[in-house]
Amino acid sequence: MATNISDSKDKKALSSARNKIVLSVIIFFVVLLSSFVWGRGLWLDFFHHRAELCLQDRNPDSAQQWLSYAQALNAKNPRTRILLARSYRKSHDVEQAYQELKNYYQLAGSSEEYLQEQWLLKAQIGDNADLRIHLSELLIKPQGDIQDICETYVNSCILNYQFDDALKILDLWEADFPEDPLPNFMRGKIFEHNRALQEAVEEFQKTLSKDARYAPAAYSLARIQLTRKKTEAAMKYYQITLDNTEHQAPAKVGLARCLRLLNRNQEAKNILTEVISKDPEELQKDYQEMGDHKSSAYSSAHLEMGNLELAEKNYEAALKWLEPAAKANPRDLGAKNSLVIAYSRLGRKQEAKKLSLLIKETNDALEEIQKLLDQLLQEPNNVELRFQIGKAYLKYVSELQGVVWLNSVVRYQPNHRGAHSELARYYEQNLSRGESFQRLAKLHREKADAIKKNL
Repeated sequence: MATNISDSKDKKALSSARNKIVLSVIIFFVVLLSSFVWGRGLWLDFFHHRAELCLQDRNPDSAQQWLSYAQALNAKNPRTRILLARSYRKSHDVEQAYQELKNYYQLAGSSEEYLQEQWLLKAQIGDNADLRIHLSELLIKPQGDIQDICETYVNSCILNYQFDDALKILDLWEADFPEDPLPNFMRGKIFEHNRALQEAVEEFQKTLSKDARYAPAAYSLARIQLTRKKTEAAMKYYQITLDNTEHQAPAKVGLARCLRLLNRNQEAKNILTEVISKDPEELQKDYQEMGDHKSSAYSSAHLEMGNLELAEKNYEAALKWLEPAAKANPRDLGAKNSLVIAYSRLGRKQEAKKLSLLIKETNDALEEIQKLLDQLLQEPNNVELRFQIGKAYLKYVSELQGVVWLNSVVRYQPNHRGAHSELARYYEQNLSRGESFQRLAKLHREKADAIKKNL
């Protein structure tokens, strides 16, 4: 009898425990499911926080993934839009960043954070006038990541040939964040641009001493070693790059070049075939992540493959690679020089002569640009010097840098007809590249026409 009573009590206790567990599970799922209604704000805050951490880690792609979750909860949240604008800016997608800023303004109007992001976006494409005016207050009271502000400002100074200003900010940045490798890397880029290669090497090595996995620094060291004709040393740094990044195309092309110089042509071809098979947008991202020009993404592998065929005296085969490379990157002298060799070997003398004259014209222009730049160091406010540099860059060197220089003319002299005309012509030739190009084409054409009427 006692045993039966005990068993009955045990069963009741077990049943009660089971009921409590079931009830707890039900309550948990009800709370979890209902949290997307009453706790939506908490989830948004969480997704925003994760996105901001990714942006601080310089990982905009992951930030965009977290922000996509935030959008799914509330597509009209202003905070999501401003963070998306920031992430697209850091991904070098200026058009999309501009669109997200418009979306934010439509939802929330102007704010300190909106103005800061607007200044940073303008600075990223070379117009750092507003950022320069407000830099001190932003460094004291930033809306977001202070290192992001420093990075964007320094990049804009490099675009505008304001190296002294860039170096001053880099010194302050490194003093406040001594473990951050980026100030050393960016200082190295400035030294490399100014052909101070030994100083550049030292800065890139300091970068790696702070972060041995910082692939862009290893890639830059490899490039300098190739310039110095130290092929084995370059290969070592290209391999370090490959070991530490998913964005491998630029280093693979560099490694293939080293293999060609060492007469290991088949190995080089195998690597280049792999690179050429990649999606063009992925290639562009790879080059940008390494701190290289995105224009190189569309031509470098083809150029190197063409040079391999030239080395093996396969001139017809070389042309199949070199002509697309020259078309994809018309300002690349390397492609033009290789094409001259191929045309000459194939007896196509007229084409070789025409291209040789264009190469000479470009080299003469580059010499003149350097003289103008040296003169500008003594006369930084000389508008006509800036205009001549801008026109020459646009035609012979880089569209982006040409536009930056011409915009600097307009900032110094808003009614400079020549600068507005050159900018209008450039944007009109590229209307298919998006809304911002169409808007700027219209703006500069109207400005140029208005100035002409008032003459």
